[in-house]
This record gives sequence, C-alpha cells and structure tokens, in this order.
Amino acid sequence: MDLMSEPVIAIIGPQTYVISHFVAHMGATTHVPLVSFSALDPALSKYQYPYFVRLSRSDRAQMETIAGVVGFFGWTKVVALYSDDEFGASGIYALSDALVGVGAMIVNRIGLNLEVGRDGICSALNQLAQMGSRIVVVHMQPTMGRILFNEAHYLNMTIRGYVWIKLTKNETAGTVDTHITSYGLYAYDTIWLIAHALDKCFSHHRSFPFHPSNVFPADVRGNPELAKLNVSQNGFLQCILETEFTGVTGRIKLDKRGDLEGSSTEIVNMVGRGLRTVGYWSNATGCTKHASHLASRGTSEITQNNAQDLDSVIWPGGTVKVPREWVNPNNGKPLLIGVPDKKDYSEFVDITIGADNTTRFQGFCIDVFQAALKYLPYSVPYTLVSYGNGSSPPNYDDLVERLANKEFDAVVGDVTITAERARIVDFTQPYIASGLVVVVPARKEETYAAWAFMRPFTPAMWCTTCVFFLCTGVVVWLLERKKNPTFRGGPLKKQFVTTLWFIFSTLFFSQKEDVKSTLGRAVVVIWLFVVLIITSSYTASLTSILTLQQLMPTIQGFNELVASSFPIGYQAGSFVEDYLLQLHVRKERLVPLDGLANFADALHKGPKAGGIGALVEELPYVQEFLSSACEFIIAGDEFTKSGWGFAFPTGSQLAVDMSIALLTLAENGELQRLHDKWLGTSVCSQIGSAQLGLNAFWGLFLITGAASVICLIWYYILMLIRYRRKPRDSPSLSDGSSLISRLVRMVKSFVSFLHEPEEPSHHPRPQPREPYPPPPREPPISSRRLRAEQSPPDSTVYHDAPADTPAATPPANHGQRWGGASPSTVRWPTFPPPRFHVSVVQLTTVNDGAAPAPQL
Repeated sequence: MDLMSEPVIAIIGPQTYVISHFVAHMGATTHVPLVSFSALDPALSKYQYPYFVRLSRSDRAQMETIAGVVGFFGWTKVVALYSDDEFGASGIYALSDALVGVGAMIVNRIGLNLEVGRDGICSALNQLAQMGSRIVVVHMQPTMGRILFNEAHYLNMTIRGYVWIKLTKNETAGTVDTHITSYGLYAYDTIWLIAHALDKCFSHHRSFPFHPSNVFPADVRGNPELAKLNVSQNGFLQCILETEFTGVTGRIKLDKRGDLEGSSTEIVNMVGRGLRTVGYWSNATGCTKHASHLASRGTSEITQNNAQDLDSVIWPGGTVKVPREWVNPNNGKPLLIGVPDKKDYSEFVDITIGADNTTRFQGFCIDVFQAALKYLPYSVPYTLVSYGNGSSPPNYDDLVERLANKEFDAVVGDVTITAERARIVDFTQPYIASGLVVVVPARKEETYAAWAFMRPFTPAMWCTTCVFFLCTGVVVWLLERKKNPTFRGGPLKKQFVTTLWFIFSTLFFSQKEDVKSTLGRAVVVIWLFVVLIITSSYTASLTSILTLQQLMPTIQGFNELVASSFPIGYQAGSFVEDYLLQLHVRKERLVPLDGLANFADALHKGPKAGGIGALVEELPYVQEFLSSACEFIIAGDEFTKSGWGFAFPTGSQLAVDMSIALLTLAENGELQRLHDKWLGTSVCSQIGSAQLGLNAFWGLFLITGAASVICLIWYYILMLIRYRRKPRDSPSLSDGSSLISRLVRMVKSFVSFLHEPEEPSHHPRPQPREPYPPPPREPPISSRRLRAEQSPPDSTVYHDAPADTPAATPPANHGQRWGGASPSTVRWPTFPPPRFHVSVVQLTTVNDGAAPAPQL
C-alpha cells in the first residue's frame, strides 16, 4: 500500500495468488499496469482487471498442453494429484475443461494439504495404486512434488505401466526457488518489456502525470486507503501492449487479453536424472517433434492436417510401448465374480462340489470367460462365487443389481443383455446370440392321407399356377390362330379344348401341336422353363412328405399366441415376464417354471389339464431342450434379438478389454470351437418340410407373365400395321353416322381381320436349283435329221431334242395356226443341245409379218 502511494508507473509481480488478486484490483483503481510473470490463475484476466498483464502462460494454456498430450496418445481417463490450495485447485479445474475438448476426463481427484507429511502422501499413493487408472497428472508445489515422487519410487509406482505428467510452480511459501526456472526467464523478459515500453514512451515525448482519485471508499470494497491513491494518466499500459521484441523465452507479444500470444510448450521426457526433448506443442500445430513447424504452420492447420508426431518416449520401466490408461489394480485382492447357480442347462454353467469340498465351475460360459482372460494384456486374479440355491433358477435382475451395488466385481454366466440392465452396469460384447422363441407341442400329420399330393404347394401357389396355365394357353391361342390351322379350325369350343390340351401337355413335355409363330415360340419356351422348375420342386417336396415324418406346431407363431388365451410358461427369474407384460399380456396368463422337467410336463398337460399352451424361452435354452424332447417344436421365427455377455461395474475398463478379447476369440475360431465342444451335439433331430409358396416362385411367374404380355402387345402392334396397309372397305368417317357407330364398325373390321387366316405369300420360297446334267455327246452331222416336211418359214416351232426323240403331238386345233398343214406332218429338225438350260421356247407369228417374239 505504501508503494502504491508513490508515483509508480508499473508494478512487476507479485508471485503469490492472493497478493496478485489484491494488487490487480489496486492497479485497476489507480490505472497502474500490473505485469506478472508467475500468476497463473485463469481468473486473472484483462476483462476483469483491465490493467493486468501476464507474460507467463496461464493454467488454462498449460492445461491445454496436457490435454493435447493426453489426446495424442489416445488416453481417455486420467487421475489428478494436486495441492489443495488455490494454485492446485485452479489448475485442475482448467485441466478438466481442457480434457473435454479431446474426449477425455478426470476419473479421480486426490487433493493434498500443504501441511501433509510423508505419511499422508504415502496414503494418497496407496489409494492411487488401488485404482485401475495409470495416467497421473501432478500439479503441486515443488517441495511437495519431490516428496511425492520419492514415495512413489519407494512404492514401486515409477515402474512399467505408470505415466506421470508433472507441472510445478517454483515457489515455496512465497519464496522463489534458488534454481533458474522458466519463471525466472519470464521475470527477466518482464524487466525488458518495461524497459522497451519506457523507451517507446520517451520516444513519443510522453510524460507521467498523476492526479487524486475520484473514487469513494464504497467503490474500493470499503478501503479508505485505496480511495486516497493517486491515479496515473500517462497511458503507459498502451505502450506495454504495443511492445514487441525477442526475449530469452522467445517472441514477446501480448494479445488483446493481456496474455502472451502464440507461445508454445516444450515436451520433455525425464529418463533417470536426465531430460530429453521429444517434441513441442502449440495451439496451431498440436504435437510436433520439429521446432521449426511452430513458426511455419498457420493457426488453422491443425484442423486441416492432423498428422501430429513426437519422438519416441521412454516410459517408466524403460519401455517405448505406450502404457495403457487402465490395468487391473495389483492390490492383492482378487475380483469377486458372481455366477448364477441352477440345476438345469449344465452345458452353459455347471457348478459342482468335489470330494475335497472345493467348488468347481465349468461349462460353455465359464470356458469362454477363462479363454478371454488369456488375451488381456495384464493378469486378473479372480474368485468365482455361486449365486443361487442350485435348485431353482436365481433372479438374474437381482444378481445384476448386486453388481451395481458393488457386492460383486463382475458377473459371468448366461446373463442376457437387456436395456434395463445396461443402464446400471456395463456389458461386454455378446459372445452368443440369444432371442426369444415360442415352443409348442407338435402334432403329427398323416403322411399317406388322401390329399397328400396337394401338400407340397400352398393354396395360393396352386391357384396362381392354374391361373398362369390358363393365361399362357390363351396367349398362345391368340398368337397362333391366324397362321396355325390347329388353333383356328372348327368351332370355338374345339379351339378351347385344343388350347387346354396343348398347355397342360407341357407339364409332361408331350405337346404335339406345332407352334408356327415366332412370338408364340418365345412364350412357349419361357413357359416350359417355368414348368420345369415347378415340377421339379413339386416332386422333391412330395418325396419329402411321403418319406419323412411331418411335425406341425399347434400354434403358428408369437402373434397368434399373444392373441389367444392360452397360458404361457417362462423360466422363473428371467426377464421374459417383464417383456411379456410390456406387450400387454395379462399377468394371470404367465406361469413361471423352474426347470426342464417342468417345461415338458406343463406342455404335455396343455391348457385344459392345468398346463400351458406354449413356452416362451431364449433360443440357446430351447435348442438344448429340443435336443432331447422331439415332441415339441418351435412355432414361427425368433421375435427378439439379443445376446449373452459378461457384466462389470459402470465405467470399468475390464468391460472394454474383455470385449476386445471376445472379438479376438470370435475371429480366430476359438469361440466356435468352444461352442461345438459344449453345445454341438444333439440327441434328437427333427426334420420337416414346409409347403412351397409364392415367395419361392414369384420371380418365375413374373418372368413368364411379362414375356406373355410383351409378346401379345407386339403381336397386336404388328397386326394393326398390316391391317392399315391392306386395302379393304373401311368405314367412312363422313357417312353421316355417329362417332361411336363408326368406331364400332372399325373395331369389328379389325377383329374380322384378326380372324381371317393368313394368306400365302406371293413370293414362294425358291426351290434349290438342281445341278446341270452333263451334256450328251454330240452325234455326227450325218446322223442329224431335219424333221420338218411342211412348215411355213415364219411359224416353225423348234424344240431341242435328241435325234431319236419322237415329235410331240400338238392339240387338235393346232394345225389351224400353221396355215392348214396337218400337225402330224410336221417334221422337227434335230440340233445339238444348248449350253444353257431352257425349259420351253415358243415362237409365234404376228399378223403383220414381223419377226417372231420369244416367250418363256
């Protein structure tokens, strides 16, 4: 206070928190800048104290560094050891806020009083050793920190598996440590900051005037001494904020909040008594092992490029492998694990007492748990404790609730994962699938009944098949009747019978009617493929029905069971009761049953004899139950999906590690081998064949139906085009009749065209040309005879013929065309055969005496 009564233009320090708050308040009153190099409290900010300036990094900035390192190594849980004063508490609160930004949290805080001795520190470390967390953040005074690490070394807590992150403030009871620390360097730069600011003020010829304060004692917390202080009007604060230079700690520049701008942190790895730098951290770069990156990267690059890196860290124990954030506490106390005890389903959990009075646990669930423990990176001592009386099933909800109340450390067994249980405990990944099914008595169907041949297909399948038979036949008839007389001749009744005979003959591939149109052949080919599949499936299903015993459920599924009034049985102690009540099943319908014998007995009795109509149970239990009870069957499908898992307290790291171990068992096949060992055998097998329905053949019907429709549409388009091109008497549009009557006549005309048989083509198909016969040997000229005794020179008919070929006899009136000469007296000359093939050549005379014209 005496110092502030003097004409002071700036104050450097103080070092302690309490004094810093008080002096900062006085600086705000007197307008005298307070430049601190060691006040780390984030509450000391320029917004609350406008004349407060800080060259050191605040707790908020330092805790952001620790959070960055925690996030870099992927840890999510840390333990905080701190001095229980303003210094320690302020830093830990800032650390908690910073860890949220990297997805981590403080799972436990241990505060140490400044007056605590070695015994108190040793007790806190023992408490820490009993926890599973191994990432420890220390934030306390140096003197207390040295005692802490000495005790930790004595308790073997600085060995492999631990991570110690330490922040200290180098002061003890208000005095500075004798060694030069980072705060001493900040103090050195603070002096130079004031010097540079004074030089800036003197260079601008500024003075440092003071005048009495105008504040009242009420404005300064009732302190009259503060009201008497003089107020500076020299503007020295602005000179300090505008000063920039390079000091021993780096670039000195203040931001608008009065804090050091853009400062980075060096990450140091302590190995033995030595230190090694493994990297740096800043808001702009995150963790980097190159100091040059601190200045080269922009402030937004950390969000665009997350390729952070550090040099290898040598962790306690001399290992470079990153320690886990949680291990099983090695405090000599094994985990107390509850195991449900009941007399049935020994394949899953079997608890027996040996001759030496020791309890033996075995079964599928126990083997899976023990196999998963082998894949944990640490050893887990445990003790199995049975829960239940061993005769009736225990209440599983009570067992899980005891785990939540810390009576057990884990629960291992056939425990189903439900939403209600998962709210109070943590489950591992399921190691076996489980869901609810309905079990009902099976009724045997008569194999050799009169109508057994109808069983392979459902009624809907039979009806659909018959409809498609008829539709395909109609399509073939429409496509073939114009050009195929088989489908056109006779009355309509005969055509209908022919079409039915043809399409049903395709069942046996014995159709004899020819299909002549291209579109009709396409429809028939696709239909024959469909018929082949249907007949093959029918044959296989009928064979199964006639050779295997058929068991049919008395109730078809869960929905039918809920809608009925039958009593419903369930395993006592399971969650099935609550599940059925949620579905509004009346409580008086629910019957709890204790074991397998009671299951079978209640189902045999039935509802009328005081039994049950159906049993609702989890699938793994049902599979084992039906392996020896073939008179019962599962009705419908599994109507819930769940699984069995191991339960641990909420927040336990063991649940996470065991889940990873179970996934490893599933991937390497060991989980399946354990399943086959305990659950793979079956005493009784039930084989039944379900009826084939439309769901198995709708694709085939879709294909044949689409093909028929497309071919029929294409056929009518072609017929319409041919109808338009063919000349015929069409109804006139201007004959005075109504539009409807004209349309009716046009439709009738088109229908008549469709009924007409297709005309034969005017261009017959060319016949294959016969090969030319070899020419006969020419006779000598002397043997040729001229067989023409009387013939007009312009009307002689010549035929190429061999010499010995008799002359053809012309018709009776043919002689008139030869000028009255008798046809019998015509002599035909003989010529050698031509080199080309001519059928007939006829030469006729023309009245005007012109040259004869050949006609073929």
